[in-house]
Amino acid sequence: MARAMWSGVLAFGLVNVPVGLYSSTVDRQIRFHQIHKGTSNRIRYRKVDEATGDEVPNDDIVSGYDTGEGEYVVVDRDELKAAAPGRSELMEISDFVDVSDIDPMFFRQSYYLAPRGKGADRAYALLRRAMQETGQAGVATVVLRDREHLVIVRPAGDALVVESLYFADEIRDASEVVGDLPDDESFADRELAIAKQLIESLRVDWEPERYRDTYRERVEALVDEKRKTGSVAAIREDKPRTNVIDLMAALEESVAARTGRSSGTTKASSKKTGKAKSTKAAAKNDTAALAEMSKADLLKEAGRLDIKGRSGMSKDELVAAVAAVPARAKSAAS
Repeated sequence: MARAMWSGVLAFGLVNVPVGLYSSTVDRQIRFHQIHKGTSNRIRYRKVDEATGDEVPNDDIVSGYDTGEGEYVVVDRDELKAAAPGRSELMEISDFVDVSDIDPMFFRQSYYLAPRGKGADRAYALLRRAMQETGQAGVATVVLRDREHLVIVRPAGDALVVESLYFADEIRDASEVVGDLPDDESFADRELAIAKQLIESLRVDWEPERYRDTYRERVEALVDEKRKTGSVAAIREDKPRTNVIDLMAALEESVAARTGRSSGTTKASSKKTGKAKSTKAAAKNDTAALAEMSKADLLKEAGRLDIKGRSGMSKDELVAAVAAVPARAKSAAS
């Protein structure tokens, strides 16, 4: 079992539940060290006085708050420590809210909350069941790493999950960040209908396993290849068009690509034609013919052949993957 990053008491009303807080996620980001080219020597940083260039020991470093007027308000470590909320072992639920009322923009980090000690299980399970049946989540505050955090406690399967939130004044207004945004435009009925049709054609059940960090996978492959050979092959990427002018044409083209048909044809005939086209090209194992297919048709063909990792492939990668499948296997799949 993992070590709790915080332990204390979850309180709601007069009920106190001894609990521990555990990280629910793992950071898979690839990290590199900076090294001196041609050596294995790490690059290190020194803290220096920008005016003299002299290295400054940690004991002589204080914190300065920039007032924006060319001045700093100097605060030392002891003063900051006195201002900190200090360690707290209490996470007290003050309110209950409907989670669906919280804008996802407020969510910061997720944690698991588990019962700790004798007698905690029953109270923990009671709170979890009550929140499950009422559809409510508890709002609380907790001190983590000398900082007070706003959190909600919600049920998730067999566990209680703590979601840390941004405070309201930490959320930036869109107009302040990006400037003027388009007003609510008026659209022709057909434009809106086609846009809705495109959304419907892309709608799937949420399955997080469908989505992968393809950049991390490519970097891992690059590192592995360099370890073995010292050389890498260039990776080509499909570039999205940036000169879309006709909104209606773009929508219709997107729907046509997704459904495998051109506008004006029936759904049944388009499925038959699209399948015949992709199957014929794949059966010939003709790379040129595959390259003429749309990416949507290539994805369908890759799905028919059960090619792993197809959702993260570019069009060129899909062409190569489909072409690499033996013709006999393609015939069996059809």
